[in-house]
Amino acid sequence: MINKVLTVLKNQLNAPDGLWDPNVPGEIEIAVVDDIAKQDENAEGINNKVVISLLNIEEESTLKNRSRYQQVVVENNPVRYDKESTPAYLNLYVMIAANRSTYSKSLLSISKVIEVFQTKNVLEYVDLKPENNFSFRIELHSIPFEQLSYVWGLLGGKIMPSALYKISVIKIAAKDVVPVTLINDVNIQSIKVD
Repeated sequence: MINKVLTVLKNQLNAPDGLWDPNVPGEIEIAVVDDIAKQDENAEGINNKVVISLLNIEEESTLKNRSRYQQVVVENNPVRYDKESTPAYLNLYVMIAANRSTYSKSLLSISKVIEVFQTKNVLEYVDLKPENNFSFRIELHSIPFEQLSYVWGLLGGKIMPSALYKISVIKIAAKDVVPVTLINDVNIQSIKVD
């Protein structure tokens, strides 16, 4: 699910109204989903690219309170209960960093990223099966300079033009459903206590 969300971001940035410039030959896919911490090591996949990296996952606590039992009506039986896992509702924190060949290109790219997601802040993943479609909201997330410095320190220390985004709310649910049998009879026997 998380990979699908990041792929939607990548596709949105690589669209004709995104980072793609038809006047520059050879630049078809500028945005990539990769680890920005690789910038100092084997950086072939992220050279001259806009890199989308997942920084953190946070559970949306306001959506946790839900019954674990879902009532399902079956044709011949009046009511049957199925037990299913409570879905996890997540917020994703994503860094989009411009690792372009020149600093001015990096600044232009990160400006375009902000423009694209200010214009289209609700995105949708479209699957072959319509029941698997989902939409999510992306918004610019500001953090204090000290925290940003700490994040870049964890990622390798080389600071580049970037924007941090909060993506909410992603639902991840288990597919397994366990039938629960109802209690039909209760047999209470008296217990003698001395």
